[in-house]
Amino acid sequence: MEGLAETLEDRIESPVARLKYPDSKTFSAIVEGLSRIVDEARFDVLREHVKVVGMDPAKVALMEVEIPYEAFLEYELEAEKAVMGVNMESFKNIVKRGKKGEPVGFKISEDKVLVVIEGTLTRRFLLPNLEVYIEAPEEIRLEHEAEATVISDVIKAAIRDAEVGGDVVEFEADEDRLVIRGKGEGRAEAVITQESPALAALEVKKPAKSAYDISYLKNVLKLAAVAQAVDVKFSSEKPLELVFKSAENTRIRYLLAPTI
Repeated sequence: MEGLAETLEDRIESPVARLKYPDSKTFSAIVEGLSRIVDEARFDVLREHVKVVGMDPAKVALMEVEIPYEAFLEYELEAEKAVMGVNMESFKNIVKRGKKGEPVGFKISEDKVLVVIEGTLTRRFLLPNLEVYIEAPEEIRLEHEAEATVISDVIKAAIRDAEVGGDVVEFEADEDRLVIRGKGEGRAEAVITQESPALAALEVKKPAKSAYDISYLKNVLKLAAVAQAVDVKFSSEKPLELVFKSAENTRIRYLLAPTI
């Protein structure tokens, strides 16, 4: 009698791509961030990288992810491009089952996706390969008045602290410091100066201040697990740009419109 694992493998006919990512925990953090923005996502598997772009229905937040092929343990592509369309709630609930250091693999056919998490127990999950329409623009380029590179865990802590202050996070920068404030019924403030080891770089063309909805910023807190540092870029009353870049050159870009 055939076992369940063999049955699931057999249901993937003529796979167009086979991928294996080395760490389920890191991949889960990326999926978690995306799932806060979109209900469905389309992963484009290209020769050079896997790319996914998502914009929330209110068009307030945009997230772009590029994972280079060299970041994968296995990367096989039968054509110039393969597409993996998934329901993010289901996909998130699957990949988060993996532990740190456990690889997660994907076998993609035209109509199905097989997800394999390899650990003490090898688990397999079969999903439909959905046709997902992407509204997000192909490319957005912004000029910024202030740019800083900050340790990811520090940004994570500052945003969490800001929530104590209220429902709006204000970013302010001058040539000496970056300030992250929570504003609402209460107040909270984190000041990162040039002397702080948490601040790797700070470039300010002109003093800048802008505010953003904290509920959207909380969506990216788990991305601190992807990269040790984050580039924080903004201008007065203009979109915020956060860029996470890992050691193996996975790049995550998060754009957020300012509050009115």
